[in-house]
Amino acid sequence: MADVVSFPARRHSSCALSPYRAYRFAPDGSVRSTIPIEAASDADATERALCLSDGDRVELWSRARFIAHVGPLDGPIATSIALIEDEPSPDP
Repeated sequence: MADVVSFPARRHSSCALSPYRAYRFAPDGSVRSTIPIEAASDADATERALCLSDGDRVELWSRARFIAHVGPLDGPIATSIALIEDEPSPDP
């Protein structure tokens, strides 16, 4: 039966979601939490990060590519980031 039915190896979608990470910072500059975001575009991801900021400074990244700062910019700002883990950190 397997040789009668063939399935495509991979589906291609025009609306594939890309993984983003929003890093929320505490006032002292430490990372308060890491929030995974799936969005179709940088603009979509930025809008979602803005909703998550809750007055905190948020940096939005797509893997090692910086996307945007959201919220107040009165703390330290990262110039690069290293991928360490795949699991988000809990929000205190």
